[in-house]
Amino acid sequence: MQKKTVGITGGIGSGKSVVAKILHEMGYPVYSSDQRAKELMHEDASIVKGLKTMFGEEAYVNQQLNRAYIATQIFKDESKRTAMNNLVHPAVRKDFKEWVERQNSPLVFQESALLFETGNYRSFDAVFLVSAPEDVRMKRVKERDHLSDEQVLSRFKAQMSEEEKRKLTNYVVDNSGNEFLIPQILKLIREIS
Repeated sequence: MQKKTVGITGGIGSGKSVVAKILHEMGYPVYSSDQRAKELMHEDASIVKGLKTMFGEEAYVNQQLNRAYIATQIFKDESKRTAMNNLVHPAVRKDFKEWVERQNSPLVFQESALLFETGNYRSFDAVFLVSAPEDVRMKRVKERDHLSDEQVLSRFKAQMSEEEKRKLTNYVVDNSGNEFLIPQILKLIREIS
């Protein structure tokens, strides 16, 4: 069976996970890069070793990834963020390819925050960009992650601007709250099928 792969991406707080959940409820296989990356950071011995080398032993506490510590490190030092991404992203890409082979659907989806930033968007048949205004995204992230304005803005700055992302795809899902998501998603599926 010929499978088409579709990336789902967008800035932090845009609602990528909401779109992914809707697609999953529609019966499509959806791979969560963020979830699998977290799992691989515990399961894959070479990643664990690499993260301890990069961030020190405090990268793990009681064999659990010290996410708060690592987040602080990577959002204040771009070279550490790049090094971590260079360690984790190839493992996630390999894991995704293996996962795709096991699926029995003509359309498979991968939710990933950094498809454009990594250049990985080129490996997909299509990419859905989930879009929402910055003020809406700011409110969502602050409520979800209990972060300050400064912390949210530092995460915004770590990602490519939405204007740049829009130039790289023809498929945009408006998640500002002004349009229903399901009709938009169905329309995009028809376009790419």
